[in-house]
This record gives sequence, C-alpha cells and structure tokens, in this order.
Amino acid sequence: MIPRPAWQAIKQRLGRTPAGRVTASHRAALHRLRAFLANHYSWMLDHVALVPISTMQWSSVVMSHKGARVAFVDIEQANALELLLLRGFWGERPIISHVEFLIRAAEALYDDGDLALAAAMTERANARLAAYSAEKGAGTVVPRPKYFDEQLVVIIEAQLLLTFIAGHEIAHILQQAEGAPSFEMFAWIANQYQELRFDKTGDGPARERFLLPETVQKFDDNGRPDGFATRGSKMAQRMHVMTARLIGETQADGLGLLAASDAAIEANISADTLFRILLMALEYTEMLMMLRRLLPRLPRGTKRAAIAHEGTNLFARQLMLVRLVRGICNGETLVPEPIRAFWKSSNPAVLEGFETLGFEGRLEQYGLRSAVAARGGIEVGLFGALGQHVPAAEHIKKLGPLAGGLIVAEAHRGFGEAYYRADKHFGWDAEAEAEPVLMGFAHALQDMAELAATETRPKHHFSRASVLSDGSDTAFVEFLRSTRSQVFRMEINPNWMAGFEGMLRSSP
Repeated sequence: MIPRPAWQAIKQRLGRTPAGRVTASHRAALHRLRAFLANHYSWMLDHVALVPISTMQWSSVVMSHKGARVAFVDIEQANALELLLLRGFWGERPIISHVEFLIRAAEALYDDGDLALAAAMTERANARLAAYSAEKGAGTVVPRPKYFDEQLVVIIEAQLLLTFIAGHEIAHILQQAEGAPSFEMFAWIANQYQELRFDKTGDGPARERFLLPETVQKFDDNGRPDGFATRGSKMAQRMHVMTARLIGETQADGLGLLAASDAAIEANISADTLFRILLMALEYTEMLMMLRRLLPRLPRGTKRAAIAHEGTNLFARQLMLVRLVRGICNGETLVPEPIRAFWKSSNPAVLEGFETLGFEGRLEQYGLRSAVAARGGIEVGLFGALGQHVPAAEHIKKLGPLAGGLIVAEAHRGFGEAYYRADKHFGWDAEAEAEPVLMGFAHALQDMAELAATETRPKHHFSRASVLSDGSDTAFVEFLRSTRSQVFRMEINPNWMAGFEGMLRSSP
C-alpha cells in the first residue's frame, strides 16, 4: 500500500490532460493481470501499484516518491496501438493511418498548450480525408476497403495490448524496487542481449547492432537539405547508460509477453496470432513515440532546422522478443507451464522464419524503416522535394567503412519522392505497394513539418479561454478528433469545424 502523502505527491506531478474514460473492460483486464501475478508470481504484488488513466499524452509511465512507485497505465496508449493495428491487420489504405497520426499530433499539441497548431493539424486531416473521397468519386462517403478479419474483434475485446503495456510497466517497477527478489527471466534476457548485440559475421571487428547513434537532419532558411550529423562520439560516451536502458526495455517486454500470453490463453487466441500482434505493436509504438519526440523539434514559422533523430530500438526489441519465445519453447528460462505449453503450440516455421530474418540482417533493416520514413516525410514537408539521392556504392567508394552512418541517414531518398506524397496513394493496392501504416506515418510527418514551418501564429495565440468562449474542453477535443469520427462512420461531415472556425488557418 502506497502511503497517502506519497500518492498525493505522485498524482500532483503527473499533471496530464484527460482524454477519455477508463471503462469496466479496462479495469477487468488489469484485475485479470493481478490474478495472473497472484497465481504465479505472488511476490510481485507486494511491489506493484497499477493505476489506469486516459490522457492526451497516450503513454504509460512509472513515477516514484520517497521509495513509493506507481505505474500509470494509459488507456489511450492501448487505444492508439489498437487503431493502428486495425489499419495494418486489415490492410486499409494509407490515408486512414495518415489522418490518425495527424489526430495524435493534434492531441499532443493540445496537451502542450499549442492550440493554434493543433487546430491546423485537424484542418489538414479533414482536408486530406475530403480530397481522398473526392478523388475516389465517392461524394460524402469515405471508402474503406479492407480485408476484414473477425478474429481482430476478439483480440481487441481481450485487451491484449493493454495487458502487454501493463505487464511492461510492472517490470519497470520491479527493476527499481528495493528488496524485490531477483527475477530469473530478467537475468536470462540480460545475458541473451549481450550474446546477440554484436554482429560477428564479418572479417573485421564485431559491430554493435542494437544501439545506433543519434542523427541530426539539417535544413537551411529555404528548407533545403543541408547535410546530416551523426553523433557517434555522444553515443560512445553514453554507451553504458544506453545499454542498461535498452536491456531494461527488453526485460519489460518479457513480462509484458507473459501477461499478454495469459490473456490470449483465456480468450482462445493462438500463439501465432499473438506473436504477430506484438511484433506489429512494437513497431507502432516506435512510430507513436517518434512522433511525440519529433513534434516539438520541428521548426515553427521557419524552415531552418537541425532536427535530432534518436537511434531506433525496434530491432533490439523485436529480436529479443523472438529469442525469448524460442527460450520459452526450449525451456531455457523459467515460466509458468501454461505459458510454455501455449508457445510450444505455435507453428515452428513462423518462429524459424523470424530467426532467419534476424540472422540475415533483414530484421535489422526492417527495424530502421520508421526512422527512414520520418526523415523522408520531414524533408518533403520542409523542402517540397527530396534532396539528391547518392547511391550507397558511391558513399562507400569515397568514405569506406565510415560511410555506414551516412548511408542510413540518406536512405529515405532511395524510396523516391512519390512515396511521401499522400495524393499519389489514394488508390493504394495491398498486393503491390508498401505497408499502409508505415506509408501513412510518412505522409503525416510530411504534413506536420509543412504545417509547423508555415505556422506564423505564436504558440499561445489561443488559450483555454479562447476555447471556452466557443464551447467547452469536451467540444474542442471532439473538434480535434473530428476526422476519426468521420472515418468510423465512413461519411464526410461538412460541419466538422462548427464553433471553432476562428482557430483555422484558412479562415479570413
């Protein structure tokens, strides 16, 4: 039990903008997780305090005060992942993910007090959706062709992603808790991380493959690409801290996997399906966190910028999840027997396929694609085009082994400019084109960069008082999310801006 003064101090520090309701089904999922812990890891309950919240930051967090720790599990984080999972699982057109990312940007800006730019994101999302419907000749209808899979409804109802997130946050509490017994699986994951972190297949020295240096993307006053900086020395100085942090994340994913496995067993969801869902969810988490980090770094009212991009952790988290599943199946780490039986029921070819991808380096390339899409979207948004693409072979010829960082930094130009143009993909073909959520992410970053650079109104041009003069906080949040409701109803609402016209950029 957390002492009341500590609880009050932690709650006061949280300071977030509410986003929605915590429902009975959310609470039931967390109660089920506690029951799983009580049955198999009862000692954990002495250290765990879970509080469900729903906020505009759509991210869960562990907070502490004088030794007391609370995991705030944000329902909106699970909702955000579920919406993207629907888009990817059903193979919906990129425009549907595109506007969803713009809505998330609007929410984040609103939470940060930037109502003017939040309204601009909403306006662009509505304009994109209307242009899509017009292009398809659908009038006020929003076409949503998809490969409908009824199993996904069961997956959503089982709250698998919420359970995974909650398990992940519990792990972070345990990692910090004083006097908590050691958890054998955490030690096993840490050892496996050290075994897998280096690529030893080449003739030269072993290459670190889990940690990547920060890349800075530079633009001049006209938005023209002005080079890149790779902060390898900064990474070298912080290598120990970065390694410890990433090991902590992969350990937390491990407990999240156990929690989600228990929920999947209860809902009769197969191990193969859960495996696919969690790998997708890790990539979508990377996109959402990348969006959150990049928004305040985009140049506002100017095109000159030096935008930092952290190295992605996706490859490490996905490969370690694959390795954990193999370890569970082989009895290499201790887990409850029902969990082991669940994973041993999976199709061996699926796990072997991902292990092969990891060994051949293709999973590593896959893990970079969100960062590549983000850089390309920003470049097109600020410059209106892509900079000159230099083939990797030319960089290698000039720089030799030093070319690696530059090749990665410029990889987005190899996609071609059309990739980043939303209107070029309104007729997206699932059989012939790239993954739709990734493409929608790139299109959204292009819009975000363009809107931020051309937004001349100051951040606090509108205040909460401005919102209340036109309606209410609830009405304004509905206004920010107006595109989502139109997507759900599959119908354009011409009155989406009602009451908030004065906040839009296109207004006189």
